Amino acid sequence: MISIIFVSLTILVIVLAYIYLKQWYAPSLDDLPGVQPHIFFGNLLNSGILKQESTFNQVMIDYQRRFGDKFQYWFGSHRCLAFCRLEHAQAIFSDRHTFEQSPLFLPNFDLLCPNGIVMLTGAKWKRHVRVLLPMLKRAKIVGHLAMITQCTDRFIDRYLHAGQIHRDLHAACQSLTMNVIGLIGFDCDFDANVDSPVKKAFLDFIFHGTLLMITPWVPRWLGKIYLRYNRKYQRAYQLVHKLAEKLVKEEQNKQSEIENERPKTLIASLVSSLNEEANDEDISSGLNHAEIFDEVLMMILAGYDTTSTALTWFIFFASKNPRV
Repeated sequence: MISIIFVSLTILVIVLAYIYLKQWYAPSLDDLPGVQPHIFFGNLLNSGILKQESTFNQVMIDYQRRFGDKFQYWFGSHRCLAFCRLEHAQAIFSDRHTFEQSPLFLPNFDLLCPNGIVMLTGAKWKRHVRVLLPMLKRAKIVGHLAMITQCTDRFIDRYLHAGQIHRDLHAACQSLTMNVIGLIGFDCDFDANVDSPVKKAFLDFIFHGTLLMITPWVPRWLGKIYLRYNRKYQRAYQLVHKLAEKLVKEEQNKQSEIENERPKTLIASLVSSLNEEANDEDISSGLNHAEIFDEVLMMILAGYDTTSTALTWFIFFASKNPRV
């Protein structure tokens, strides 16, 4: 009897899930043109991307030829609206913080860093950018050129040796960018060499974050369970969290000793804005503790991953074209 009930409930759940997914992917009258998506993989399967028959650029060109300058593409369970004309780009770039913070831009990343500025829109985005933007202006960065040069010299002395094939250049560039971000943004020398625990923690954190972002068809509840019970991710998260807490605590101690001093670093600006009663109704109300932690994490990740990748490719192409 119990087996019959269990089988019946299982069949019922499967049928309801199928009906829900069919309704989710069903086209409506106001939809942009596109190919009917697969129930689990969207257009990734029928466009040939998962089969490695086509690249994403080739698929976009083919869709534009077939459907015009405006069409939709299902990236797993996320619907992507593609706009190909110049005026479309002008409208989007004039209001970037609204258009770029879509689930497709960083799918499932809010499971790792829900209060990071790249995930925010509207009043909450304005409240965060009010704290961060003054420290990210060109004039603030130029004042740290000597420190950046010092980190670069240390990077060259440690990793770049004449006659050596640099097979770990990307890892070395990650250490450089993390050190630079630590010194100019948080007044802290991470000294993140290739084998440091901090770097390994960020590598694990980025790996699991990327894994969730490249599998957007995975349900959010399953992603939460995966992160909650993944020991490697939890160890990395705890180490990164302790680092952020340490940076905030040290800055709070500094500000308690020196009052009425304008923030000179990113961490100083974040800590000076600490307000557990912060709310979106007042964009000048600051940030709460959880938001500060996520912004610290976001700033380190931004310098650690994306900037180091760009630097690695720059060194590679510069070495191929030394006259430039």
